Amino acid sequence: MLNKLILRAFLSLSLALSFTSANAALITQDFISDATGNVIGSITINTFPAEVDEWGFGTIYTWEEFDFFGIDMLAPDVADGFQFLASFDTADYSLGLQDLYFDLEDVFGWYSWSGSASGAGDVAAYDLSVIPDPTLYVFVEYTLGEASVVPTPATLVLFLTAVAGLAARRKKANK
Repeated sequence: MLNKLILRAFLSLSLALSFTSANAALITQDFISDATGNVIGSITINTFPAEVDEWGFGTIYTWEEFDFFGIDMLAPDVADGFQFLASFDTADYSLGLQDLYFDLEDVFGWYSWSGSASGAGDVAAYDLSVIPDPTLYVFVEYTLGEASVVPTPATLVLFLTAVAGLAARRKKANK
């Protein structure tokens, strides 16, 4: 009797927690060149820990993966919104990034990348080898592609716990 009660409590808790918007997710979007229609980069952000404003928009200052033309971006020393900022609607992650701002260097230190977007935007890369004034290397207008949302592993663990509880309950009922 006690086992059934505990099993039902875990099942209810895991199901309730696995479908709430409080769970973090990874949002991935491609950068698509307006001129060629080709994918020129991608970004993946983790929605946790985001600062959420009174309108339900989350702001994040770091990323999981971020590249242009196959070159990874270097994370800023201080995540404060001056080098990188991405915002998204916490009520619907599938809408993707609502705003994006970045002013970064790539991991090789070859170029300085700056750009912004609200659905569509532009990126400029400056050649850092030209001293003292870096020159414009490339300027590309882009559109953010469709968002791909993946729940974080914690959500998946909760959901799998619920499935395991259902399977255990069904197996016990068949005996």
